[in-house]
Amino acid sequence: MFPELFSFGPFHLRTFGVLLAAAFLIGTWIALGEARRRGIDETKLVNMVLVILVSSIVGARAFYVFTHPAELRGDPLSFLRIWEGGLTLIGGFVAGTVAGFAYMRKAGLPLGATADTVTPSVALGVAIARVGCFLNGCCFGLPGSQPWCVHFPPGAPASILFPGFPVHPSQLYNAAAFFGLFLLTLWLRPRLKGDGQLWWAFVILFALVRIPIDATRYYESSAYVTKIFGRFVTDSELIGLALVVIGVVLFVRAGRRGSARDAA
Repeated sequence: MFPELFSFGPFHLRTFGVLLAAAFLIGTWIALGEARRRGIDETKLVNMVLVILVSSIVGARAFYVFTHPAELRGDPLSFLRIWEGGLTLIGGFVAGTVAGFAYMRKAGLPLGATADTVTPSVALGVAIARVGCFLNGCCFGLPGSQPWCVHFPPGAPASILFPGFPVHPSQLYNAAAFFGLFLLTLWLRPRLKGDGQLWWAFVILFALVRIPIDATRYYESSAYVTKIFGRFVTDSELIGLALVVIGVVLFVRAGRRGSARDAA
């Protein structure tokens, strides 16, 4: 675990922040290339990416705070200390999606085509950010006996909670899954004809890949809200299931619009 790359007096350069910045820059570069190909205004696209970035961080933190209210009691400013952990992927994803579509409408950008333009970038950004989670020591997994399970150093949350036990590197499972989704979206991009289909296909897969990975991840007992088919599920997984339903409906609708346009 390497939470800090550099420290000098009060100045701390944190790994998570560096990787988050790298994800933003690389993702924007990829999206701009696709925007030029589609004829989408590049300045508006960059502005939209900034809106999504800020909204995602705020949403990820807000959802965590909403589900862990006790952690802010007596210290409200801890909401701002995101480098200490406490971000939820599903909260950031939902907030970023809502803010992104709101900006598209306000800026007059084509909704489906613009969403498709940034889809591979979002997938790659999540993959890079999850590597940052691993190095930061947050979002860790449950104890396991597989040879790839890892020991975090003393003082890390996983070591405090499960002293002496190796845990699943759930952060890296997520990173690998979303890097795979990045490659898959690049492959699907020229094969899906309806504007918006690529985005909604990603939304469906985004939610589905979390189910097996979340089974290896540690969650506080308060995160489990109900039991489905004999398995306790978290609030994030319930939101993910809702995203699957919404994604399927809108994927089919986008496909029909694309077929109708081609037939005209």
